[in-house]
Amino acid sequence: MHFSIPDLQQFYDDNGTSYTGYNIYIDGFFHCTARYRQLLSLHEQLQAQHSYVRLPQFPPKKLFLTSSLLEERRILLEKYIQMVGQIPVLANSDLLITFLFSAQQETHSVKMHEVEIEISLMNGYRIPLSVSSTDSSSTLLDIACNYINLSSELIKYYSLYLFNWSCAKDGQPSMKKLEEYESPYISQKYVRPEDKIVLRKSYWDPNYDVDLMIDNVSLDLLYLQTNEELDLGWIIADAQTRDILRKYEAKKQKREFMELARSLRHYGRIPAGEAVTDSVNVSGDNSDSTCRVRVSLAARELTLTTVTQPQREQRFKVTRMRCWRITTLHCMERPQTNGHISENEEPNKNFELSFEYLISKDNLQWITLRTEHATFISVCLQSIVDELMRQKSGAGPTSPRCEKRTHLTYLRRDGSSQLISPSSSSDTLSSNNADSSYNSTSSKEIFSVQRLTEKFATVAFKTGKDCVENNAFEAIGDEEL
Repeated sequence: MHFSIPDLQQFYDDNGTSYTGYNIYIDGFFHCTARYRQLLSLHEQLQAQHSYVRLPQFPPKKLFLTSSLLEERRILLEKYIQMVGQIPVLANSDLLITFLFSAQQETHSVKMHEVEIEISLMNGYRIPLSVSSTDSSSTLLDIACNYINLSSELIKYYSLYLFNWSCAKDGQPSMKKLEEYESPYISQKYVRPEDKIVLRKSYWDPNYDVDLMIDNVSLDLLYLQTNEELDLGWIIADAQTRDILRKYEAKKQKREFMELARSLRHYGRIPAGEAVTDSVNVSGDNSDSTCRVRVSLAARELTLTTVTQPQREQRFKVTRMRCWRITTLHCMERPQTNGHISENEEPNKNFELSFEYLISKDNLQWITLRTEHATFISVCLQSIVDELMRQKSGAGPTSPRCEKRTHLTYLRRDGSSQLISPSSSSDTLSSNNADSSYNSTSSKEIFSVQRLTEKFATVAFKTGKDCVENNAFEAIGDEEL
């Protein structure tokens, strides 16, 4: 998880007392707003449960906070939560997941009630479901897969995503995997309302396709997704191959269709938008000037393809990336919609994603991409690495889902606390049958965005020690090149 706290908000309770809320973004999208004391409560519970782990230092308490001290606290809280996100035992802990799940509900003031929701397949077919507004991603996935009669043994190969077809057609990042720390209903309605919730395979290694192709339902899902990716141009096929694929499609020969499609260039790739780079020649010859490239990821590789003709392509194996880092320059002009501040996306930023690449034996070189999609690329790289590590340990395509979680004492913004034990994904902060949202007429709290004293703040993964280490990194010798 890539955390950031790019800004804060000023709230007022019923008594007119003000307090500060910190806006937490995960993987580039707004997730929740939390007070300092809520994060402190989480820290103390993480410390108690993981006493053997050295937690990052939590920002100290202060009696009086000026605007500059609030900005300092924001930066320290951001660094703290980022460090927590880079410690696997903490990032995957039930305490953190339950806290984020609860904080999302409180932030959007969503109560548990029945809602109608649609899950789309990649051909646009819609699965209508009646679910709880606070159902987790895994619960909704189970319900959707049961609806289409997918074998329970194969559910682990799939996940739910928020998917934007317009971005997909333009070769931009178009997917966000729905994680256990969020409610799909809340994330779609309040964060990405223009997106559809889709059912897609959730692995990178195409060898897993073999397991899916022996089952008719999973074969259908794989076939629909591959067909759509061909239409979107994610998979490249010449005219002759497309004619053969169309014949297979007309005869409903799905296995034959898939066998041919899996042999095509860029099968399974995910577009990640455009970037500017000085490093398109992996040999280390930097004679080329800065150029614009298209970025994509597939299986174990990151590919850069030049935009201009003649096109050149450079592929970088993930196992040869020793580490990577994101350099972020925040610009605190928040996007607005109809005069109102939008919480869906982070404030405007300039990004750089750099990775240290093993060119040859004892020859490491930094490759830098300047792109607004750096966070998305980083999330994809981490997903690929996680899959590689699971394969090395003999595990399956996805991490096992825990049915039983640890109790969390959730501290609300108003200071009250509630013991939450999400043994089922429908556990929630409230059981009232209504939705409400924060505004000046229907909420007990009124907030306004507090403008920061400094327009720019540089944070996140700037120094070598703050890099994301690649546990799948494999050294090579010159003879292997």
